[in-house]
Amino acid sequence: MTHHWDFFKGPDQSFGMFYPKNYIIIGLDNEARSREVERLFLVEGFDDEDVAFASGGFVTTKLESVKDAGLFERIKMTIARIAGTEHGYIDDDLKLARRGGSFVFVYAPDEASVQKATALLKRIHPVYARRYLPLAIERIVYPNQSTL
Repeated sequence: MTHHWDFFKGPDQSFGMFYPKNYIIIGLDNEARSREVERLFLVEGFDDEDVAFASGGFVTTKLESVKDAGLFERIKMTIARIAGTEHGYIDDDLKLARRGGSFVFVYAPDEASVQKATALLKRIHPVYARRYLPLAIERIVYPNQSTL
C-alpha cells in the first residue's frame, strides 16, 4: 500500500483513496492559522511526532493524488466513490486549498487523545475537522456543504 508522507505511522490509503486511519484532519482558512493551531496542539501536550502542518497544495497534489494508481486501485476507488464516503471529503479539501486553506494533522489512536483533541477543536473553531476510524469517517466539526 502506498505511503505518501513519513509523518504517517501507517498506510495512508484504503481502497486506493486517501484514508489516514487514526488521524484527525483539521481544515483551516490559511497557513498562519494552521501554524497557530499546530503550535496550540503542541502546547497542550500533544507529541511533536503526532501533530503536523500541511499546505493545501501538499494535501491535494501529493497526499490525495491518484495519478500513479494502477488498474486495481482505480477499481477500488470506483467502489469507494459509489459508496460516497472518502471522495466527498477530498472534494472539500480541494475547495479549501483553492481558497488558500491549509491543514493540521493530529494522530489520535486512542479515546484519550481523541477527547483531548476534540476539546481543543471546540476552542479553535476550524473550517472543519474529521477523524479517520478503521471503518468510518467521523465528522467532528463540519459545516453545511453549501458553506464550503
